[in-house]
Amino acid sequence: MDRFFCGKCGFTQTGTQIGEVQVHCPKCGDLLRYQKNISPSGDVPVPGVDPEPGGENRYPLKFTGQANEFFRIWIVNLFLTVITGGIYAAWAKVRTRRYLYASTRLAGHSFDYAASPAAILKGNLILGIGLACYFFARSYKPELMGAIFLLGYIVLPFLIYKSLRFFARNSIYRNIRFRFAGSLKESYKTYFLFPLLIPLTLGVVFPFWGYLKKKFFFGHLGYRTSDVDFEAKPGVFYKYYVLASILMIILVATAIFFFMFVLTGSAIFTREVGGAVDSPPKLFFYIGLLMNALFLLSASAVQQFVYAKLNNYCFNHSRLGQVRFESGIKADELIWIRLTNIVAIVLSAGLLIPWAKIRRTRYILSNIAILTPGNLEEFVSEDEVDVGALGEAATDFFDLEISL
Repeated sequence: MDRFFCGKCGFTQTGTQIGEVQVHCPKCGDLLRYQKNISPSGDVPVPGVDPEPGGENRYPLKFTGQANEFFRIWIVNLFLTVITGGIYAAWAKVRTRRYLYASTRLAGHSFDYAASPAAILKGNLILGIGLACYFFARSYKPELMGAIFLLGYIVLPFLIYKSLRFFARNSIYRNIRFRFAGSLKESYKTYFLFPLLIPLTLGVVFPFWGYLKKKFFFGHLGYRTSDVDFEAKPGVFYKYYVLASILMIILVATAIFFFMFVLTGSAIFTREVGGAVDSPPKLFFYIGLLMNALFLLSASAVQQFVYAKLNNYCFNHSRLGQVRFESGIKADELIWIRLTNIVAIVLSAGLLIPWAKIRRTRYILSNIAILTPGNLEEFVSEDEVDVGALGEAATDFFDLEISL
């Protein structure tokens, strides 16, 4: 079976290419791509059949997770975490990731997460001890606060390095583990040295630091004997960070102007009716709360804009051997999902958190695909060496939720 598909909106239809006629997508008007020898399921090319000369097979990620299924996992995790004083959080994290991984399919095969909850618990306990020392020093020994902050800052790159190795080694596709080959030295360069330069350069190196973090993550991932070739450039990071900064300045200036306009109007109104000028009505207090909420929503929207643009750029400029990645996340759609998710979570007192997570995860993954000149089956089975077995399981026992 052959098909046409739209790389922009995801529209798909079956058919046969006739001559050199270009077919446009009926939904968005973009040119449709033509792909031969697709299995009836629509996502896996027929094994053993090569693509057209110069063409590529496209394998989109599919996410099959359901909000009602994930809600049952989430509510049990939340209950057990609370009654165990946070100890169950390690098991909750593993259950959550295993469900999300198992619900993510590529070429008909799902991913797996093989981490040990006991290993994660060790990392959580270390973080817990660090937080306990911080609160103890703040309450009883304030003079120790500086030393605790310094110690935490020194240890952080080590924890990030360990967590990335642990995370990659326990991420599995078709019984083969991923791996992370970044060095501890580069972790300290990325997470220790460059943050010190941010205040010294008045924030000028902040976009470059964002580039280094992505490079440290993408550029050291590996699968079997292939390593990711990260071809992104820091200039694009500056472009989107500068644009995000301009948007935030506009939003903050607009919020301040509107708030000052409301306060001025309040003072004039109060003086005209003979009230106390320094006692504005409660209405304006609520307006202030509303303005803060709108500001936070605006900041979240800008953050999603940067995430969508840089996520697409990093994936589209990464290569794993002969395999390319394709990401087509639309910033406006991701912003809409984030803002409506926040509103839904607030109005439901948190009960719609599982629905929001599934909704966002499904959108992001459905816009990521793998492109390969041959069959993915050939790439996966080209070498029988399980590279994941080379990981140092005895030393990689940290798993920290650190956003990269």
